[in-house]
Amino acid sequence: MTSLAPSNLTVTFDPALPEHWKSLREYIAFRVQEQRLNAAQLAGKMDLSPSTLSRKLKQPEGDTQRFNCDDLEAYIRETKDIAAVIAYLVAKYMESPDARKERAISRVEDLADELSEALALLRGLQK
Repeated sequence: MTSLAPSNLTVTFDPALPEHWKSLREYIAFRVQEQRLNAAQLAGKMDLSPSTLSRKLKQPEGDTQRFNCDDLEAYIRETKDIAAVIAYLVAKYMESPDARKERAISRVEDLADELSEALALLRGLQK
């Protein structure tokens, strides 16, 4: 039996990713636009036509095309974008509901402070 040295994984992620993209499919659609390959080239490397890749990522109402696990593996193989995929999944599934709630409350408090400061500034300018 061959033994491999253990690997370490360090993930830096934005916990707000799932707030911007509700599904991994939507996030992958965004990431496709961020790749060095254009979408048509990437589709070819994934053994898909550009229109099929587009349909799978947009998933229009009633469309039977689905971005599946094989497509995800092809995307990762061709783009090497594994860190972004893992970061999205970690952000979506490893943050507890309580932590998500606390983060949201903190964000609202910060925004309220900013609005209060902006309002005071505007009131000062009206004099």
